[in-house]
Amino acid sequence: MSKPPMASATPTTERDRLGPRQLAILISCGLVALLDGMDLQSIGLAAPLMADALHVAPSRFGLVFSVALMGMALGSFALGRLADRRGRKRLLIEATVCFGVFTLGTAFADNFGELLACRFLTGVGLGGATPSFISLCSEHAPRRLRAVAVSLVWAGFPLGGMVGGLLASRLIPAFGWRSIFFAGGAPPVLLAVALIWVLPDSGTTPKPIAQTLKRWFLRTSVPTDVDFVASGTASAAEGLASLFALDRAASTLLLWASFFFIFMILVTNSAWTPTLLRAEGLPIEYTALVLATFNFCSLVGSSSAGLLLTRFGFVAVLPGAVAGSALAYALVGYGAPSVAAVTLCQGFFGLFAGCASSGLIAFAAMLYPQAVRATGVGYAMAAGRCGSVVGPLVVGNFVGARWLTQNIFALMGAMVMMGALATLALGLRRPPPESAGAQ
Repeated sequence: MSKPPMASATPTTERDRLGPRQLAILISCGLVALLDGMDLQSIGLAAPLMADALHVAPSRFGLVFSVALMGMALGSFALGRLADRRGRKRLLIEATVCFGVFTLGTAFADNFGELLACRFLTGVGLGGATPSFISLCSEHAPRRLRAVAVSLVWAGFPLGGMVGGLLASRLIPAFGWRSIFFAGGAPPVLLAVALIWVLPDSGTTPKPIAQTLKRWFLRTSVPTDVDFVASGTASAAEGLASLFALDRAASTLLLWASFFFIFMILVTNSAWTPTLLRAEGLPIEYTALVLATFNFCSLVGSSSAGLLLTRFGFVAVLPGAVAGSALAYALVGYGAPSVAAVTLCQGFFGLFAGCASSGLIAFAAMLYPQAVRATGVGYAMAAGRCGSVVGPLVVGNFVGARWLTQNIFALMGAMVMMGALATLALGLRRPPPESAGAQ
């Protein structure tokens, strides 16, 4: 008795246009990214009132920020690997519920210990969601539009920062600091319910797979006598080994270095720029305008990265974007106390850094094969989150040592230039062909 023909279970997006069902997946992933950005912006704006209400010294809130970033690093590291084994849909829903529930929990925190626990677990959910929604976005976008789709989805993160800032400016004065966490915690829980219906199932038996392919890819013809095999599965150990297989070892390490430096400077900017500029004589209301300019330009840079990569290529775009962000950040200190000069520098910094971060995420999604894509993106994001923890701590030591503001900005910019060199080296290497390695 002959065996039935075999077929890959990988969605055939390479020959499909971006249809309404695929678009629904991308929009859902973008909403998760937006809620991620909202949460990170909200805690920073609510912190001064939280410190008074919980009788916590403002200086101790550095630990609150750091513990959330540590949770994000852990979530990216552990849940990215788990998503490749248990399914990205399931992990994305669970991670979204996690950060929604513990964002709501932050609103009920009555002491410093409860606040730390809620922020850490919120960070785990936020960090764990990113590898899954980036992988899902990459898998369900046509190959020719993958970089564009991933960069547009990631643009939801800075957009969420803008939305979170606007909501906080309205809700906190009217209803108190707890209100912003109710507003930020309820939508992820509702979105998680919607994801159950919007995202396609990743079954392993022929019938569910055939039904999924027919439902989501209308032009796909599925024979009734076909057996399906997964395009690639990996255990945890095999998944990690795959990141260094097929001449990917150097590319993986360079990718991690690039993520480390670009996310280091992004979080350092949000955490320390208001304090550093205030020391140079800029009132807080002008600093808020400066950061609003940064967030808007970061949104523009993030959303345009995929188009630029598709049109001009990795080497022509991303090393220059990382170097541009380093130079613009270094000049912020020298622009103070001029509001116009600082705003201009922060605008360019947001534009370059947004393009760099979004482009690197798109590249990570295309570098690794489907079976370990969430693992690869998760480890790269974990490297970035480690940079997010290290950067603010380094600047805190500089501030404690009474360094000049201009020197702090300049040194941090110089450190990011090392990231630009790593990105250039990454681009000059020949990555695995997408047709073979990034299905």
